[in-house]
Amino acid sequence: MLRLAINTPPNVAMTKYFKTEGSKQRGRPKTSIVTTLRRDLQSHNNDHWPTRLHSINDLDHLHDIAQNRSDWKHLTTIIYRSVRAEPSVDVAADGH
Repeated sequence: MLRLAINTPPNVAMTKYFKTEGSKQRGRPKTSIVTTLRRDLQSHNNDHWPTRLHSINDLDHLHDIAQNRSDWKHLTTIIYRSVRAEPSVDVAADGH
């Protein structure tokens, strides 16, 4: 979705997320596109690629990377490998 035009619904939603981030919502934290991307970016340790998504500037930087197909493919491959390497929590294995 970061390779899509800025005015597409997912990109508009991500931009709006950072404009309204200061408002506190009650209840369980919502899973959003931004929180999922943030978690995925934090899962890898690499000095060359961004590891955070905390501001609209970070989002703009990711948009720039996404426009270069080879850089974007390289970054997504790194993230995919690091996410796959993390142990997953299996609720059924706990017996609960």
